[in-house]
Amino acid sequence: MIDDDRCRGSALFTRRQYLQTSAVVAGAGALAGCGSKTASQVEANTPSGVPAAVETKYWHDWPTIDAESPPLDYTARAGQPLDSVSIEYSSEDDPWMREHALLLQRGLDNLGAPTELVDRPLNQLYAQSWDTPGLEHPLSTSSQGPDPQRGLDPNPFLMRLYKENPSNYTNYWHPKINDLLERQRKLTGEPKRRKELVDRIQRLFANDVGDIITLFPNVITAGNTRNWRGYVRTPGNGATGDAFQWTEVNLQPEGNSRAFVKGVTTSMNSLNLPWAAGGDEELRLKFIYDGLFDASPDLKVVPGLAINAEFTGNTTVDVTLREGVSWHDGKPFTAEDVVFSTRYFIENTSTSQATFYEPIDSVERLGKHAVRFELAYPDASFTTQRMVRSAIVPKHRWQDIEAPSQYNPSNPIGTGPFKFEGWDQGTRFSVTRNEGHWMFRDDWRAKIFGDAAAQGPGIERVIWINVGNVDAMLGALAGGQLDAVGSTLSNAQADRAASNTGIDRLSTKNFAPVTVKLMHSCPLIRDKEFRVALTKSIDKDGFAESVLLGEATVPNGENYISELVEAWYNPDTPDYGYNPEAARRVLDRAGYRRDENGVLHFPNGEAWGAFVERIQNGNTHRRRAALGQPDFSTKETTT
Repeated sequence: MIDDDRCRGSALFTRRQYLQTSAVVAGAGALAGCGSKTASQVEANTPSGVPAAVETKYWHDWPTIDAESPPLDYTARAGQPLDSVSIEYSSEDDPWMREHALLLQRGLDNLGAPTELVDRPLNQLYAQSWDTPGLEHPLSTSSQGPDPQRGLDPNPFLMRLYKENPSNYTNYWHPKINDLLERQRKLTGEPKRRKELVDRIQRLFANDVGDIITLFPNVITAGNTRNWRGYVRTPGNGATGDAFQWTEVNLQPEGNSRAFVKGVTTSMNSLNLPWAAGGDEELRLKFIYDGLFDASPDLKVVPGLAINAEFTGNTTVDVTLREGVSWHDGKPFTAEDVVFSTRYFIENTSTSQATFYEPIDSVERLGKHAVRFELAYPDASFTTQRMVRSAIVPKHRWQDIEAPSQYNPSNPIGTGPFKFEGWDQGTRFSVTRNEGHWMFRDDWRAKIFGDAAAQGPGIERVIWINVGNVDAMLGALAGGQLDAVGSTLSNAQADRAASNTGIDRLSTKNFAPVTVKLMHSCPLIRDKEFRVALTKSIDKDGFAESVLLGEATVPNGENYISELVEAWYNPDTPDYGYNPEAARRVLDRAGYRRDENGVLHFPNGEAWGAFVERIQNGNTHRRRAALGQPDFSTKETTT
């Protein structure tokens, strides 16, 4: 804990209480909190030379943003009641995401801040709000995807804080963090030194409340354990997800069928992996293709098509490839396929492979089964995150395709553990076992999976059936039409599934967090006093216990890196803790005031001058006392 106040808030809310809200307002998916109260009007009192209002704007010269102003319009005004703080989320994201949005609303209600909840379609949330110019709302919350490479290296999460990263959707900039991010990513041969820098980044970010990391939710699914054994409960993916294919290569039939049928609620749009739109489409197609490296169930880098890779210079990586591998059509896999794939992805701007090829300047063949990558800059994550993200395609199948982004192969060919069988768009996708693939060897699985490895003949086919909705999927699981649920379930849904004989609830810990992104171009968010008060008002533990019934891990402070990512996790990050009374006192001391209706007002008079000082460049990472500002709770301030 890093605050002197130790007072605790009220008892834990029940799930029903989380679902309660003040009123429904006009507009689809919008819910009003204390913003429905009437705020008293106050005459602004501004010190000489201090503006009476500060609008949302770009406070820095962002090299990745070509826009005149951020998409969010939010203005701070001296002494005036706060405008509604909108919280965007998608109820399509997780079964309990609406309750999670209400958790945030309760925290803001505690402070007296008016709120509005905005429920958006998930694809709209990602396509429109999570964009380089910045968020459309002060708070935007979502679950992070369990892509395998995110559990192998800190950069998939931390590099989003880098000023020049196009994925810096929050316009966040901390000069020390920016410098440390730049330094650590270049330390290609010094893991210990790099770990020290990554630890410092985690401490600085948690202290700064750059975002709010509420929890790492367990991945809950359900599957038939009477007819199948060998489910691998992989962190982030669960036992039946598509981010890893470990369950599918490990499953052993206990019944008569060797076809494993998974129910899903989303469909694929094409069979073109390198130019896939991401999400489920990309994940399922990776059952057909191999990458250079892979991620094990305990989040370690393991060989894929490459059996070794090492930096022979700051920007030179020599890679030894696996021998004896064939494409699904029988043609041999060689270094030519890796060289072709890399150049082809770069020349034609492959969307799904950008993470892999981004730092690559050139690639050349060193032998029949060896290649050399020359990077444009030192990148310590290239042999972990980036090579795991790769998917190699056959040169003999793609070299004559002139418009690859428009190409939809009728029979995609890879080297992966499964071969393409059939696809009915919107209904069904199926693959068959690639006999001879190393993942089906008992000795390979025993080495990689440990105690989770199951020996036996394995499965012959995997079939994804698009059921449409969770209720129908659970009914099909209970009736035997499905063997497993391929999506995440709520506690209630998993319990309902497990009430049927032969169906078990499958719960797995997660390395992908639920985050509340804060738009740092917004003047209210730029005030560290407000950020600290906000995080102190959010009852993360209460939510994990009362809504998720303990099926989650609450981080120590605002830390993107999970304890499951042992190589990079820092357990000693600052934690402001849950303390709603102390949160209100933080704002009182910073000069904020609540009127007779409980509505929070921006500071006024001398306190307004202090607020404007706190949100200037160079000050947004420092508290009031560090700037030499007085305790305004002991001073008379006009409200």
